[in-house]
Amino acid sequence: AALGGKVLEQPRGKILGGSSALNYMAFDRGSKAEYDAWKKFGGDDWSWSGLLPYFKKSESVHAPKVTTPWNEPKTVDTSVNGVSGPVQISYNDWYSDITKPYLKTVNNLGIPLNLNPESGDATGVYNCKMSVDRTTGRRSYAANTYHKIASARSNYYVILGAEATKILTTGSSLKRDDAAVTDTAATDDAATSDATSDSATADSAARPSGVTATGVTFKVGSNTYTAKVKKEVVVSAGSLKTPQLLELSGIGNKSLLQKFGITPLVDLPGVGENLQDHVFVPSSFALKPGYTTLDILANDPAFAAAQNATYYTNGTGIYAATHSAFAFFDLQTFLPQATVTSLLNTAKADAADDGLNQLEKDGLDIQANSIQNTDLGQVEIIMYPGHFSPSPAVAGTSYISILMALQRPWSRGSVHIGSSNPTAPPVIDPKYLDNDFDLKVMTEAVKFARKIAQTEPLKSAVASFQDPAASVASDADFTAYVKDAIDPVYHPAGTAALGPRANGGVVDSRLKVYGTKNIRVADASVIPLEPASHLQSTVYAIGEKAAALILADNS
Repeated sequence: AALGGKVLEQPRGKILGGSSALNYMAFDRGSKAEYDAWKKFGGDDWSWSGLLPYFKKSESVHAPKVTTPWNEPKTVDTSVNGVSGPVQISYNDWYSDITKPYLKTVNNLGIPLNLNPESGDATGVYNCKMSVDRTTGRRSYAANTYHKIASARSNYYVILGAEATKILTTGSSLKRDDAAVTDTAATDDAATSDATSDSATADSAARPSGVTATGVTFKVGSNTYTAKVKKEVVVSAGSLKTPQLLELSGIGNKSLLQKFGITPLVDLPGVGENLQDHVFVPSSFALKPGYTTLDILANDPAFAAAQNATYYTNGTGIYAATHSAFAFFDLQTFLPQATVTSLLNTAKADAADDGLNQLEKDGLDIQANSIQNTDLGQVEIIMYPGHFSPSPAVAGTSYISILMALQRPWSRGSVHIGSSNPTAPPVIDPKYLDNDFDLKVMTEAVKFARKIAQTEPLKSAVASFQDPAASVASDADFTAYVKDAIDPVYHPAGTAALGPRANGGVVDSRLKVYGTKNIRVADASVIPLEPASHLQSTVYAIGEKAAALILADNS
C-alpha cells in the first residue's frame, strides 16, 4: 500500500544451485548479537557460537592476492573463517580508483574501516569477500561445489526441470471436524483426505497422531511423478516457495487452506507470515574525468574487448571483479538522537496496528533495542563503482553510485497460495515501507548519500548529481524519489520461521515442522529475524547445521 500498488520483481533461481547461481556473490555475516538474538526463538544452539562452526564448514576463505584499498593483512583469521569448505571465498583483484577517496570520505563522516567483519562485529566499511574462485575467476556456488561433491554418491540423484507440487502424508494433527473442508470447490486432494478420514476410527480422529510424509509429487514438463519417502522430507524451496509447498500440502493457516479447498492437516498460522526483506534506493553521481569505473566497459569497447580476452584466458581483470565496498552503521551516524527516538516511537505506533503474531512482535522488540545499540548496523551502503540508478547513463561518463539499504525493516509481509494450483505463483505481499519508520529512514538515508557526495575528498571527484537530480531538495522530494526508485535486495526471509509454535513459529529447534514427524525446512525461510548482512553465508550455515541435525536424529 505504501508504494501505491507498485509491482517489483523478485527473481529466484530455478536452476541447478538455486539462487546461489544468480546472486551478487556477496559473502558476509551479521554481528554476533544478531545471531544471539535467535536464542529467543530457537534456544541456545541457535546463536553465534552455535552457528560459527557451520559458517566455517561451508567456506574456504582465501587471503587477498593484491594490496587492496583497505590494506588488509594478506592472511586469513582461521578462528572465524573456514579454510577447507566447499565454497571458495576470495577478495577482488581489481578495484576502481574511486574507492580510496570514497573510503576516506565515509571515515570522515564517522564510519570506520573494519578489517575483520567476520569476527562478530560487522559494522563499519569493509571489503566484502565474494563467492568467487580466483583460480578461474568464476562464481563458486552450490552447483559447482556441494552438488559436484555429492554427485559421486550412489544415494544422490538430481532431476532437472522438476517442480515439487505436494508433500504426500498420512495422519493429521487436527481433529476431523477441525480439518473439514467447507469450500464446495474442494479439490481431489481434499476428497482423498476425506476418504482417508472416513476410514479412520472416531477415537483416532479425536486423538490425532501427527503427520508423516510418505512421498513428494513433482512435475517435469506435463508429467507428474511421485518420489517415495523412506526417512524424511527436507524442504529447501526458499522463502517464497517453501510456504507455498507447505500450504499445498495441508500445512498452514486452516482458514486459508479451506478457502482454496485444501484439507488442513496441520494448523500452522505462521506459515507464510513474518516475511522480511532488505530494500535499497540508489543514488548516482557523475565523476570528473580521470577515474576508472565499471562504466569503462561501455565507454571504451577496445578496453572491454581486451579485458574480456584476459578474463577468458586466465580468469582475472575487471570482468572477474565485483563491487565490494560495503558499510553497515547505526542511525546515530547520520541522525540526531532526538530524531532516532522519534522514529522509534513512529515504528512502535505503526506496528501496533499491524495485527502481528507474537513471533513478529518479539522480533520487533529486539529491533527496537537494537536501534539504541550503536554497535549494530541499521543501514547499509553498497558503493557501486559505476552507474546504478533509474535514469540512463550519459555516454562517456564515469559514475559512483551509493546504494542505501535498510537492514531492519519494521514492515512485515507475507507469502501465501492464491489457489490450489501448484504451478501458479504464490501471492507475495512484502509490504515494503508499510511501516512509516521504513519510509522515513530511507528518506534520511538518501539525503545522507548526497551528503557523502558533498564531503571531501569525494566531493572533489564529483562533477554532478544524476539520481536523484539536484532539483530534488525538500523532504517531500526525497520521499517521492524513494518510493519511485526503491527495489528489494532479494533477501526474502522468515516465512517458515524458527520459533515457538504458539507464537507463530513453523519449525522447532531441530528445524522440524510442527505437527509433523519427518518434515524439515532448511533455507532462509527459517530465519526468525533477518541479520544486517547479505544472506548467502547465513543460508549455507543453516544448511550445514540442518545436515548435522539430520545425521544426529537418524544415527
